[in-house]
Amino acid sequence: MGRFTASKYRNATPKKLKRENTLYSIRINDLSTGVPVACGPENIAWAGEGSGVCVAGINDIGTAYPQVFHGQFVKSLEFNPFNKDILTTSSGDGSIKLWNVSRSSAVATLTSSNNVTMTSYNPVAGNVLGAANLTTVDVYDVEKEKHAISFSCPSTVLDWSFDGKLACVGSKAGGISIVDLRADKIVSTVNMFDNNKEVHVQWVGINKLIVGGYRDRTRVVQTFQLNNLSSPVSSTSLGQGSGNPLWCYDQDTAMMWVYTKGGHSIRYFELEEDGSVKENLSEGLDEPIKGICLAPKTALDVMSGEVNRLIIAHATSIRPTPYIVPRKSYAEFHDDLFPETRGSAPGIRAESWLKGEDGYRELISLNPVSRRPKTESCTETVENTVVEDEAVEEIPENEKHVAIVNHLSEGHSPYKNILGEVSHKSLNFYGLKNIQTVFGQETNGFHTGSLFGADLMVGSGGRLGIFDLQAPGQNNTPQLEIVNGGTPLALEWDPFDGHVLAVGGDDAAVKLWRVKDMQEEAELIVNFTGHKTKVIAIKYHPCVAGILVSCDSNGVVLMWDTNNTTLVKEIYESPECTAICWSVICGYTLFLLNKSGNITSVNTRTGKAVHVTTGQEYRSARMEASKNLLVISGIGSGNSRTLTLLKLPKPGEETPPQLLQTLSLGSGTALYTLSLDVNLNVAFLAARGESTILPFEFREEAPFHIIPLTAFSTNTNQYAISAAPAASCDVMKLEIAKFYKLTRDSVYFIVFSVPRVRREYFQDDL
Repeated sequence: MGRFTASKYRNATPKKLKRENTLYSIRINDLSTGVPVACGPENIAWAGEGSGVCVAGINDIGTAYPQVFHGQFVKSLEFNPFNKDILTTSSGDGSIKLWNVSRSSAVATLTSSNNVTMTSYNPVAGNVLGAANLTTVDVYDVEKEKHAISFSCPSTVLDWSFDGKLACVGSKAGGISIVDLRADKIVSTVNMFDNNKEVHVQWVGINKLIVGGYRDRTRVVQTFQLNNLSSPVSSTSLGQGSGNPLWCYDQDTAMMWVYTKGGHSIRYFELEEDGSVKENLSEGLDEPIKGICLAPKTALDVMSGEVNRLIIAHATSIRPTPYIVPRKSYAEFHDDLFPETRGSAPGIRAESWLKGEDGYRELISLNPVSRRPKTESCTETVENTVVEDEAVEEIPENEKHVAIVNHLSEGHSPYKNILGEVSHKSLNFYGLKNIQTVFGQETNGFHTGSLFGADLMVGSGGRLGIFDLQAPGQNNTPQLEIVNGGTPLALEWDPFDGHVLAVGGDDAAVKLWRVKDMQEEAELIVNFTGHKTKVIAIKYHPCVAGILVSCDSNGVVLMWDTNNTTLVKEIYESPECTAICWSVICGYTLFLLNKSGNITSVNTRTGKAVHVTTGQEYRSARMEASKNLLVISGIGSGNSRTLTLLKLPKPGEETPPQLLQTLSLGSGTALYTLSLDVNLNVAFLAARGESTILPFEFREEAPFHIIPLTAFSTNTNQYAISAAPAASCDVMKLEIAKFYKLTRDSVYFIVFSVPRVRREYFQDDL
């Protein structure tokens, strides 16, 4: 007889999906310990650019991926097995955050005294979360948002036993420890590898382990019986290299996929009862692998013979790969391929588990016709009736169980799945020469009007480059050069006269230039010299032609009559002012934001401050107002970036703006510039040196004030973006915004639209 028994999964083969089922043009960060991708029943999450975490629907992976953020780089991410909407992430800042992905907002934050390298939910007890943080293993009660257990043990990786009673931790020293966290003791420990390389470990059932590491500089994945950790049952060599050996293992089917981080192949095995393995298939890939995770069983297309689905992350793409067992017909459910699997109901409450009680998860059938729950069998004696009562017990409303709240329907936005698209090359501008890409946070170095665009150029004398927006598609786009004198710090085209450009510079002057066409030199109309220090911001009046305000670094705000080229008056002085904007509903209120976070509302007719609102401190910020809302994008201490929304008072009311919500945008060295559509209350944020544009919708009504929309990424970094006039959008094509994106030597025309099936009808909800 052969060594192995025949398996119904040995002929399972990967199926390559169509391009629309694969996510492209993204950026995925490496994680030092875990894998940068996680999958829940309805969503896929991955570690994105900087400290961002992106989320996409599992069935519409090519469209929606709003972002959530940490303070530092993400270390691990995992979906709560008992709540499909809760994503748990950890970071190098010592925090663990729980996000409701249907709202794209943080619902709870847990703190740790050290760098959290990995988190892992207990597979049986609801909302019990373990965390490895180098020197200790911490256990949290997520329901009550409290730290429950701290166990001193070197740990970088963590996994729970199948019954949720014990945990296994691995350290960089090559050691493996089996620990009983509730009893505060080590059950057994062994030094698997004599080196300082990272060790990975996973439980198989309740009596076997899969361990990966380095032995004699060779990467190996080994299986062990729990009662004999000194001698492996099987050992699979992955050759020499720097990429860590990793794997995905399915407890229901015993299917296992082994790969190395940075490698180009996936080896498919099956694990036998005694721990031995047999290899069935090896698949080669075109791109290096960043990480792989398994989709939950409830997300599989069982009526097509899909027994597992790998979510494969590469540097710039995510590729779902179903494994299909071939059968003559899929008209009926093949119950021999799909054993009952664990459902989403916990076997025991966190409070009871922490007291020492044990529970058992219910099993469910994957048959779409009959999803009958069945109690998991076990040889040990338990009081099933008590466990079941606890599992279904309702949680009192007065308790803070934010981690198990679902607000999907309340947070819906018609713009949620907004699509960004780079236009055809005939609408872009290529070959721009000598673009200045290095400038300060407060500098607005790129602006487009209705006729021309302006950008900073390298060289002395405050050089500006002007290009014609009506002549795209050229390989070497001509630019008209303007020598401004002082270094330009703020640019803005006149919204009522597309030939006039206002420039504020470090020479304390505001200059107006007239650009007739690309053949004639620009004409200096006027040089306003009322400021004493550098001019950091200028704004045209949104409703009245010929009115311009400017603000210098001392916070002195002046109003100019550009038609008569005269100074109207000094409006106000706000020390350390960093941003200004007009009220678009009344036209006589100007909002000033200083670095201390104070927002001053000034009546420009009287020059008096109507009210002052105190906020957070900023190093630099951008501010825009719509009819009823005020939006601030700022960067503060520790390079923390935030998005703040305030409600404006009605005209005539003497009340200050009311804070609605502040959303963390993670950390980064560049400020997110802000472009707000005052009619849609939709803003687009972009940071210099990054490749992603983040759209958000703002609402006055509770509970969702800031709603992240689908982010847009390209392969090229931007240095600035500038909005095209809203009137240029084709509403019958459902276009809601158009932007010009400045790169090192090109300007790309980007169109944002809302996907709808019947575009021939006017969409009045948009």
